[in-house]
Amino acid sequence: MAMNIISKEKKEIKWIGLPTNSAQECQNLEVERQQRLERIKQKQSQLQEFNLQQITFKNLVQRNRQAEQQARRPPPPISVIHLPFIIVNTSRKTVIDCSISNDKFEYLFNFDNMFEIHDDIEVLKRMGMACGMESGNCSAEDLKVARSLIPKALEPYVTEMAQGSIGRVFITTIGSTSNGTRLSASDLSIGEEEMLASELQ
Repeated sequence: MAMNIISKEKKEIKWIGLPTNSAQECQNLEVERQQRLERIKQKQSQLQEFNLQQITFKNLVQRNRQAEQQARRPPPPISVIHLPFIIVNTSRKTVIDCSISNDKFEYLFNFDNMFEIHDDIEVLKRMGMACGMESGNCSAEDLKVARSLIPKALEPYVTEMAQGSIGRVFITTIGSTSNGTRLSASDLSIGEEEMLASELQ
């Protein structure tokens, strides 16, 4: 116990490990530090993407509601695009062979030329639904709109994104939200996106 090899609490004895020299311990701590910093960066990247998705979806919902109010009628069903979706872009001269499974759950495309695939988030970003957050080129007005579309606890992080300083390690303590739930990067999910998608026209 004096050498910190074992610990004893009442009758329970736990193995801690053989002692190491200071240089080896310092090296181990440095490796662990780098691993944790890498995990933080990965979490930041995920959080950034989740924030962008929430901003784009909520922005789209607001835009569609305003369009419906101005038109005073819902859009015709043939003009509605449901989420999620993908867009395949290629030359007009490209020959495309499409095969569909019987249950219509699988689609096989064969192209004889180059093509591009864009997902819904990328398309919404190009439509300006992300308020310029994806490029760090966000005006004060766009930032105000973006901050209004996300939970209050994440507003400081969105401000960092708008300033284009997302590349550095950004560590903050996220406090309790209005309903008393604590959020962290690992707690975020796309559940709210699915709920928003059901409202899209």
